[in-house]
Amino acid sequence: MNITGLGPYKWKYKIDRPLVEEEKLNCLHKKDKASKEPDYDLSVICLNSTYMELVDRWYSSKGHAVVYGIMGVAPFVLGAVIMLVAALERQGTFAMWFGLGISFLFSLVAICFFYLFCLEAFRRTHYPIRVNRKNRMVYAFKPDGKIIKASWDDLFFCKASSKPPLGERDYDIRAHVLDADGETIRATFTLAMPHSGAEERLVDLWEYVRRYMEEDKGVVENYELTQFCWPISGRREGVRYGIIGGFSPAAVAPYLIQLPFSPYFALITWGRLIAMYTSRVPHWPESVEAECSVADNDPYFKDWRDNRKLSFKQGVVPVIGFVIGSIFWGIATYYAVTNLMHAM
Repeated sequence: MNITGLGPYKWKYKIDRPLVEEEKLNCLHKKDKASKEPDYDLSVICLNSTYMELVDRWYSSKGHAVVYGIMGVAPFVLGAVIMLVAALERQGTFAMWFGLGISFLFSLVAICFFYLFCLEAFRRTHYPIRVNRKNRMVYAFKPDGKIIKASWDDLFFCKASSKPPLGERDYDIRAHVLDADGETIRATFTLAMPHSGAEERLVDLWEYVRRYMEEDKGVVENYELTQFCWPISGRREGVRYGIIGGFSPAAVAPYLIQLPFSPYFALITWGRLIAMYTSRVPHWPESVEAECSVADNDPYFKDWRDNRKLSFKQGVVPVIGFVIGSIFWGIATYYAVTNLMHAM
C-alpha cells in the first residue's frame, strides 16, 4: 500500500518549490519515443478519438488501507472498552485513573487507525485522469474532489518514485504544473502508474500514453492494443470486478500458487469492496464533458463493454480464491469470537 499523494502531511505532493535535479534527469520527453513495446498495463477506463481516461495511482491497491485500518481499530477499541469498564469498577482509586489513562491512549491509537481506514472509505471510488488528444488538455481528479486542468504541452512529466514504510518502492509518471518561470511547481498529480508499480514497466506505459497524444496513429494503435477496460466510467466496478481487482496482483502466478495465498487476497478484496461501496462515484463537470464530446459514430470508441471474454484464469480463478479465502476468515472469526466470549 502506497498512499503518496493521497494522505496529509508527508504523503502530500510537495508543491510551491523548484524542480530538483533528479526530476530534471528523469524527465519524460513528449516528442521522443520511449519504448518499442507500449503497454496499457490495466490502466484504461475508456478511450476514443477525443480522449483517453485512466485510473489513478491508488486504484490497483485499493482495499489495503481499509483492511489495515480495521485490523488496527478493532483491538484498540476493544482494549479501550475493557480498560474503561475495569476503571469504572474501581472508582476513586489510582487503578481507576490508570485505567482511564490507558483507555484514553488506546482510543487515540484507534482514531489514527480509523483515519487510515477513511483514506479509502467514504471518499471516491477512484480519481480518474483524462488526456484529451484534440484540445491538448489533461484533466485529473484530486483526492479532495477538485480537478486539475492543464495543457498537455505545458506539463512537465518525469519518472518519480516513493516508498511506503513497510513496502517496496513504487514508480509512477508524475506530472507537474509549472509557473511562468518554467521552474516552480504549482500543482502535481500522477498521470499514470504501472499496475504493480514496477520501474521496468513505467516506460512502456508512458509510451502508451505519449503516442496517443503525440503520434498520428496513436489512437488506432492504442485501440488495437487495449484488450481490457475497467468498468468504472460513471459507475462502481461491481463485486465481480472488485474480486478481479483484489486478486490482480496474483494473476501472473500459477493456480497452485494463487490458491494458498487466497486468504490474504480475499481479505484485501473485502477491504476493496468496503472502500468502493462506501464511496461516491466521481463525475466530471459539464464543462469538462463538453470539452471531451465524442462523435456518436466514433470508430475507435472502446470501454468495458468491448472487453474480450475473460479467460478461466482471469475471471474464474479469482472468484474461487475469494470464496476459499472468505470461508477461511469466516471460520477463523467464528473461533476467535467464541474463544473471546468464553474468556470473558
